[in-house]
Amino acid sequence: MPRCRVHAFSLIELLVVIAIITLLAALLFPVFARARENARGTSCAANMRQLGLAVTLYLNDYDETFPQSRFADATHPTGGCTASGTTYPEDALQGTSVNWKRVLLPFVANRDVFGCPSNGHKWDTGGYNNTPGDETNGFYPNSQWIPNSYALNGSFFHEAVPACWYGESAVRPRSMSEIDAPSYLIMIEESRYSYPDLGGWFLPQRGPDGDPQGPYQSHNGACNWLMADQHSKRLKPQRTCQDEMWTDKYVDKAEGCDHLDQLAGEYR
Repeated sequence: MPRCRVHAFSLIELLVVIAIITLLAALLFPVFARARENARGTSCAANMRQLGLAVTLYLNDYDETFPQSRFADATHPTGGCTASGTTYPEDALQGTSVNWKRVLLPFVANRDVFGCPSNGHKWDTGGYNNTPGDETNGFYPNSQWIPNSYALNGSFFHEAVPACWYGESAVRPRSMSEIDAPSYLIMIEESRYSYPDLGGWFLPQRGPDGDPQGPYQSHNGACNWLMADQHSKRLKPQRTCQDEMWTDKYVDKAEGCDHLDQLAGEYR
């Protein structure tokens, strides 16, 4: 009986197959990574929309005034501007135990909504009490800790803007009636820091890891932004300056948009 001959791969054929597989992997892995990051970005935008809904409920309960960046507590009384002559607003509420995230907690399903799945700095240690996550966490038990990932637009919603930029005597919340174009005004943005707000002055800054990382968490180079009318957009930070999204009809004294040539590499 004739014997069946078994054909084996030669060394050259095996090397060719390995080279083809390696080439396909090199081509497909970046595509898969981008698709995964886009999915995470979509999940992040959904978190922001939930926070927007919470703001809407807050507006209904508080006479159409928005939550402040920080609120007074037993050791931080309400006052006026403490940063005269600078391009960013400051007041005596820095280090308080209450910020906009804390007052929105009753309106959200769970505190996980404050964390973006792509943000590797959501539990960084820092803030005024050197605790992981949000700067207020040191005042609360671990079960009530909030992650970092989102910040208010400090160029408009920081409570010291009226006092520092408009010459008013005391800090206060902003109201719906002050906004002309809510669909173009940033309300909540992605953040890699524990601060409750990031204003336009952060545009030329760097993230916690330094260059090429920026202060705003991005998804394939673009960031999610939630507008004051509760709809979200995914844009590169420089686009926010083209549409004047930081201060609505008011003068932007932060002047961050004047330094777009200094933007971090991840947004370019």
